[in-house]
Amino acid sequence: MYDEDYQYIEVIFEKVLDSFDENLQAIIYNRDKNLELLRKSVHKIKPSFGFVGLPIVQEKCQDFETKCQIATSVNELDTDFAALLKSLQEAKAIIAEEYGRLKSFNQTN
Repeated sequence: MYDEDYQYIEVIFEKVLDSFDENLQAIIYNRDKNLELLRKSVHKIKPSFGFVGLPIVQEKCQDFETKCQIATSVNELDTDFAALLKSLQEAKAIIAEEYGRLKSFNQTN
């Protein structure tokens, strides 16, 4: 996708990490608000996973968005929310690890 431009890939990973915690906190905060705010928060973070090669997490976000549109209350999504949150936290760890590897690689090349 980035044509082996590792400097650019590093920048993408850095930008995703820079906004990750803020976006995750918005999702957690909006969990207690309403379905539409929650859906929008998940929608906002979703593209990040495509940029860093995690389409499975992107799909999980899309599935959760769809469930937000169908559900009648936030409480209906408790189990789905917990699973999504776990996936997002795991994704952050993967992204951070890969960012570190990219940064190290770019410094030596």
